[in-house]
Amino acid sequence: MDISTASVKDAIRGEGIDLVGVADAGTLMLASPPRPATDLMPTARSVIVMAVAHNLGAVYAPDIRMWTRNKMQTSRLLDRTAEKFGRLLEKEGYLTLPVSADKPVEIHKLDTATGRKLPHTRTVGHLSLKHAAVSAGMGQIGRSNLLLTPEFGPHQRLGCIITEAPLEADPYREWDLCIQGCTKCEDACPVKALCGGRYDVDPCFDYWSLGFERMRPRRASEWPAFMGMLLRHLRRRDVLIETGQIYITDVDFCIECMKACPVGERWKGIRPPGAGGS
Repeated sequence: MDISTASVKDAIRGEGIDLVGVADAGTLMLASPPRPATDLMPTARSVIVMAVAHNLGAVYAPDIRMWTRNKMQTSRLLDRTAEKFGRLLEKEGYLTLPVSADKPVEIHKLDTATGRKLPHTRTVGHLSLKHAAVSAGMGQIGRSNLLLTPEFGPHQRLGCIITEAPLEADPYREWDLCIQGCTKCEDACPVKALCGGRYDVDPCFDYWSLGFERMRPRRASEWPAFMGMLLRHLRRRDVLIETGQIYITDVDFCIECMKACPVGERWKGIRPPGAGGS
């Protein structure tokens, strides 16, 4: 196999991947807490970032589980492609590490900066795929805290391959994809995790992963309202069945910020009327 940026990109796109970018492993933009690619592979030279668009029909389906299923399928395509090209690159003599589009994740109970217990357990990927995509010039992190690409807006799943192969990196690009004055993602957020240009991960995580509109109490005065919320949920939800479904099929409870976003050139002709500001 010819190992060059152009040939690798062409071959990966041939697997059904929509977007491919390459970033320099040593200068990757870092998230918080910092997770450099070279921590996972000290000899890494390149990070190949892949994106597969969600089906827009699944995004706007009346049951979010239809989108969840589509998310799972895009993850499988990304993971299968990463594994395939990881093996191909290693056959050519380059140590290579496929990074999954989904799991595993790091689980943090302590603040990495202070060592103190966090009020809310955090889960983060071993590599920030959206920061890697920004480093590869593929898009920007929007007001919603999601990766926005000019082609698909926030509607894509990411995967990547860390490798020793000395590929030519794509240039970093400054994008201006968030529409001036647009607050549609903030207005759509049911728990105000997006507000005033800021993103609060804790209420977002509880609502997205559990469907809870209230966070776990941090003071005694918050317990009555929290318990009232739990009782309302118990009356209308079967916790045992839902727990199995969540762990087996990775169900999410919210993508409102994604649905509200009007960005994405490829979607202009098929976005449903009134959706995403159209």
